Amino acid sequence: MTKKVLLIEDNEGDIKLIEEAITDNNLSIDLELLKDGGQTLQYVEEKIEGGYVDLPDLIIMDLNLPKVQGKDLLKVFKKDTILKQIPIIILTTSSLSADINECFSSGANAYLIKPIDIIEFFDMISMIDKFWFRISCLPELN
Repeated sequence: MTKKVLLIEDNEGDIKLIEEAITDNNLSIDLELLKDGGQTLQYVEEKIEGGYVDLPDLIIMDLNLPKVQGKDLLKVFKKDTILKQIPIIILTTSSLSADINECFSSGANAYLIKPIDIIEFFDMISMIDKFWFRISCLPELN
């Protein structure tokens, strides 16, 4: 069964790597892309106003985004009764303890640091799929 993942990422190189990792690992993932915090706030409003139709099964989000930062978006998702149930993985370059602590205290479900090595990056995407879609039980939202 195909799972829907919302990717919130502005770096074109990282977007391409994630898309290639999904293809190369033959993952059943339908990727929806938002490239900045402003688009993401609009997305949240549309989902709430539209009755929460067609929600993603998982959100993968960078911290450093144009317009609205990932940490602020995390808080927006986690304030809503329905949207807060969607697991959110922070995928970023920051290894700062302050960022990690703030994300977890705001409701992040995982915090991953982007690997520099392409093989490790592809493996990580495969492990995300395996853990969240084959091992974990996710809530039914729609």
